[in-house]
Amino acid sequence: MKTKIRKIRKHRLNHSVYLKTRLWLLSHFSHKALMAMRVTLTVLGTIVLMVLVYTGERTGIWFKASILDTPQPFNGTVMPVAKVPDWTHWMDGKADMSVHYDQIPKNMLIDLPAYDLAKMQFPTDKLVWGDESQTLIRNTKITYPVVYLGDYEFDHKENVGSHLAIDIKMPIGTPVHAVANGKVVKVSNINSGFGHHIVIEHPNVPDPENPGQRTTLYSCYDHMDRLDVSEGQNMLKGQVIGTSGNTGTSTTPHLHFQIDRDSAPWHPYWPFTSAQSAKAGLSFFDSVNAGLGLGDAQDKTVNPMSFVTQNIGSFSVASSNETSVPENGANTAQPTPEPVTPEPVVAPVVVTPEPTPAVEVVEAPVLAQNESDLFQYKITGETVSLLGNAVGLVVTDEKKQVSKLKDDDQIRASIDGTGTLLKKVFTKADFVNSTLKLYVKSDVAGTANVMIGKSAYQVKFVETVSPVSSFKIEHDGAFQRNMVETIKIIALDDSGSLAPAVNFSGAVEITATQGEADITPNAITKADFKGGIAKIKIVSSGDSPLVFRAQNGALVGVSEPMRPESTLVFTDIKPGHPNYEAIKYLKDQGIVSGYKDGTFKPNQTVNRAEALKMLMTAFEVNGNSNANPNFKDVDKSAWFFRPLASAVEKSIVAGYKDGTFKPANTVNRAEYLKILLKATGVEPTKEISKPYKDVSLSDWFAPYAYLANKMNLLQPADTFRPSDGMTRAGVAETIYRMKMIQSHDWVTYSKL
Repeated sequence: MKTKIRKIRKHRLNHSVYLKTRLWLLSHFSHKALMAMRVTLTVLGTIVLMVLVYTGERTGIWFKASILDTPQPFNGTVMPVAKVPDWTHWMDGKADMSVHYDQIPKNMLIDLPAYDLAKMQFPTDKLVWGDESQTLIRNTKITYPVVYLGDYEFDHKENVGSHLAIDIKMPIGTPVHAVANGKVVKVSNINSGFGHHIVIEHPNVPDPENPGQRTTLYSCYDHMDRLDVSEGQNMLKGQVIGTSGNTGTSTTPHLHFQIDRDSAPWHPYWPFTSAQSAKAGLSFFDSVNAGLGLGDAQDKTVNPMSFVTQNIGSFSVASSNETSVPENGANTAQPTPEPVTPEPVVAPVVVTPEPTPAVEVVEAPVLAQNESDLFQYKITGETVSLLGNAVGLVVTDEKKQVSKLKDDDQIRASIDGTGTLLKKVFTKADFVNSTLKLYVKSDVAGTANVMIGKSAYQVKFVETVSPVSSFKIEHDGAFQRNMVETIKIIALDDSGSLAPAVNFSGAVEITATQGEADITPNAITKADFKGGIAKIKIVSSGDSPLVFRAQNGALVGVSEPMRPESTLVFTDIKPGHPNYEAIKYLKDQGIVSGYKDGTFKPNQTVNRAEALKMLMTAFEVNGNSNANPNFKDVDKSAWFFRPLASAVEKSIVAGYKDGTFKPANTVNRAEYLKILLKATGVEPTKEISKPYKDVSLSDWFAPYAYLANKMNLLQPADTFRPSDGMTRAGVAETIYRMKMIQSHDWVTYSKL
């Protein structure tokens, strides 16, 4: 009864309000005006309804994501990736990263190895190929090439660099999973920097550094290929968000997995800018290796794999996807004891290629006294001196290599060109606090190339010191936006020749008279000049041509315009690629070219004919011989016939015993190095030491491998891999290094 009375009273109240409102409207508006107002409201309502119907799906998603469907509460974590290749056994340990994930046999996939620093830091030289007990160690080291707050030296050490993520190596197309419940706050398909990437917000999760407290974290998945989520979408842990790729600033397929704190100003966070790199005089990769911004990286991020591992529980994976994610992140079928090195250590099993008949037999080399002739040192000192002066050079053993030698082992120094060394033979006792002093002297004008180990240093001896009369500014003519470029400031004398010894006072101011650029440093003194040349770094964020001016009082120099490069060297060779400088240089010189689609295909192997033609062209070896090598498998109309005829005539190459040349066969590293050195007139020495772990002194190619190591023709590595095919990038790098040695009168390659 009371309920019925309340309803009656409510109805009367509502009716009373309606009548009062209607009377007020009638007293203020005419009937015609009220009808127009009713029509207007009806039309507006219809339009609003149509918009809602038309955008119903988008509106529904927004409404659901923003109001009704908040992220599920945190209930633990899963690994970002379920499976990766068994690197040790897939393709016999020579994985092809151009193969898509879906093309890899299922029996060649394993659970993502646990992020275990002990396994990653296990000494590589103590791994025995074929020892199955070390399979997990090998796979772990390969899966995680760059660790949290590590560098690009692949030493698996944390807190030594500013790479604030963990790089997980995997083929393109590998399914990537959300590591915890959350909401997608960013989806980006950019082709630079982080590439295609996703950011997921995880509210109210355990703080990794403050047990018992809650915080908000952001998981970031970078360099991906396909992105299967949209911003505002809620995610459950284990759901597939897309597939891995090789987009952005990435040199090989992998997942850059990062977790930011809420205090990071943006996501994914990065601890330094290009301007800060330029100010420090470092490239992007060098900045990471130097730990630029390490403090900010530590403050604004957390170790992503530690967070995931600490919060893995017994929750089920909320995903309907075929691929499930192991919650422990490790292959339980493989034991994970701490690695123990057996005594004695078994020498690694080395598979060497069969001798190639295309290379003549080389006289058996003589073993050098010890391995010190391949040690790398840092050498500092004067670069220019007057005749008769003894120049002191400081040799520093930064890698502590000398400590490995016996007390009576000899360390030899040598000199090429002008001058003499006051002492040539040393022992480890001559190194005090890891440093040694060398003295070089000359009574004849010229350049002395001083070498100790595989390190070299140039000293120019001059009769008189000519005064500096002007400056020359040298660059390669082009720049790319936001990339560090190197410019040379060259001191010239009255005749316009290089003044190797500068003698001005004060500073040389460097300014941009056209365009805008960050210049580091923007003032240099005579101490910055080495042999009359100083180097500065510039970074421009604009597209206007740059002109630079160097001035010290009346001493002035103005550069030619430096113009923006509108396109990449090749579409698949981006700045930051390990062979970028070499490939760009050779393209500019017309030595290498790309394919019709604009790519260079750096990882594609080269056959014997291609390698020979490139080398003969690069080093301008006469290719117009009329000789006929009479190979059964080479027609005179072949595009490489003339270079091949010249190479045979000059004893650079030879054929096989069956009378063939096999031009289409992939050229292996051993063959290629022999052809390169022969083409440039570099003959192997009789006295050598073991150049690489997988090279025996009895191998026919040992002298060539030794020279390649001694001259720094190959990128640093412990192994030579003689039977591996030579790639296009590898060919470009070796040609570039040899060209630099020739043009600078070096005895070994040194990065400019």
